[in-house]
Amino acid sequence: MIETEISITVNRKSDITLLEQTIVGNKFQFPVYIREYEFSYQINFTSDYEEWELDTAILNSFPGYEFTTDLEKGRKEIRIQIYRYQSELSTDGWGRRIENPLDETKYLVKASANKSEKFNSKIKVLFEDKEQFYFVNIVDGVNSTTEEKGFLLLDHFKANETDEATFFKDRLYKSPLEAFHSGYYKLSELVDKDFSTYLENKKKEIREIQKQPRKIIRDFINACNSSDESSILKNLDENIVFEVRKNWKTIFEIEGLSKFKECLNSSDQQLCGKNFKIRSSWSFSLPNVTIGVKYFPPVTEKDMHPTQKYEQIRFVLNDKKIASILYEN
Repeated sequence: MIETEISITVNRKSDITLLEQTIVGNKFQFPVYIREYEFSYQINFTSDYEEWELDTAILNSFPGYEFTTDLEKGRKEIRIQIYRYQSELSTDGWGRRIENPLDETKYLVKASANKSEKFNSKIKVLFEDKEQFYFVNIVDGVNSTTEEKGFLLLDHFKANETDEATFFKDRLYKSPLEAFHSGYYKLSELVDKDFSTYLENKKKEIREIQKQPRKIIRDFINACNSSDESSILKNLDENIVFEVRKNWKTIFEIEGLSKFKECLNSSDQQLCGKNFKIRSSWSFSLPNVTIGVKYFPPVTEKDMHPTQKYEQIRFVLNDKKIASILYEN
């Protein structure tokens, strides 16, 4: 059995008689405790049910009032307070512990006046880190058939202007706020279209930015595959740094174009004649560019069917030259 402890604070002592009558009308089958204090009454009881009907009965007894769980700024008078609590150890009839036991406070306060909330017609939309602004434009309107007055939503979201703009003919809105909410949802189709254009333009800009680095790196790999020394050196910085790592440990490192040339002509060089194939996934964080490569090692008598190898090369570019090469195998 799930027990709910219910505590009611009556802040106007003159309300106690009405509260007692309301409680009696609910025909509770358990004792109800009433304590009197100098400025208030406290009513407590424990039930095997949450007794939500009591809230409705109290509202019927206090017209013009409403229950809230969130007190607004400029705190209103709390005429009655209802607190419901269920222990975290509460279990149902099958001995299972209940989820999300009640721990809730409601306040009976004067019902808020139905005022139309003000709003800003400008709506900010973020396209990643770029701010875009749209406007919900509303004008006065009249139903020519019924002479009913209201508001029309203009089919114009790009600027805060109403001249020569057509309006949606689906309805005449009763309030500007109603028209604003409708405009917000109608706006989404235009925003989605603009965002698609934004992404496409961004892709074009990225392709343009990456165009030259891709060409430099492709030319370098092609030159390595054909062992063309002059083409290999053509795009390298004078102070080129070349590093080889194996299992994340540096096993070889040199600096300078002359040292790199010596490395290319050594018997244990790592770059030439491997017939690298550049894999499709390039990683750009300019000036850093990382590519994956694959190749088949030369066939040997011991290994007539060599396994394809996958390795990674990271380049650092500087002023249209390769300033650093990190080869990981």
